[in-house]
Amino acid sequence: MEFCLPTGDEALLARVRDIAPTIQAGSSRGRAGCDVPAETLYLFPTGDAECVAHHGALADAPWDQICRIAALPEVRAIVPTWYE
Repeated sequence: MEFCLPTGDEALLARVRDIAPTIQAGSSRGRAGCDVPAETLYLFPTGDAECVAHHGALADAPWDQICRIAALPEVRAIVPTWYE
């Protein structure tokens, strides 16, 4: 899953990393449509560690992290990531 955060807002990034320490920054607009350079793309992992089965639903703890990130007013949307 992916979302955008304002670039350079280190306090916000620290809050998000407190919620989900494994997020990774991207370098493109992504499917989230980040307004580069004003926004930075972040990817929330959805691998085997976060899901109940391979290609299965997210486990409860990752869903909680996603919901907490989505509740932040700076996050416009969280969208699926498709690796092509």
